[in-house]
Amino acid sequence: MRSAKRAVEIRSTLGPARGVLAKLYIQSGKYQEAAIECRKALEIDPNDQTTVYHLIQALRKTESKTEIPALLKRLAVLRQQAATEEREQYRYKLVEGEAEPK
Repeated sequence: MRSAKRAVEIRSTLGPARGVLAKLYIQSGKYQEAAIECRKALEIDPNDQTTVYHLIQALRKTESKTEIPALLKRLAVLRQQAATEEREQYRYKLVEGEAEPK
């Protein structure tokens, strides 16, 4: 946890470090702190599926459960977009080089 905190102190715009810190807060039962870090990470990268999931986990353990349905929809959309992008990425493969002799 010390390393993640230090990384965030050094570079506050490092979204993945904030995500790791949020996960560690969840594991240690500090759900409010986890939610804060998740929100900051989502300001940096709003499309981070892992951070949205961690925010949902943290909010489930706190009193603020009103945001959870919207976050679940957001997570579903992000997952669908990622699957579509992955399919498109592998749809066509160009091979460079000479044609094989017959």
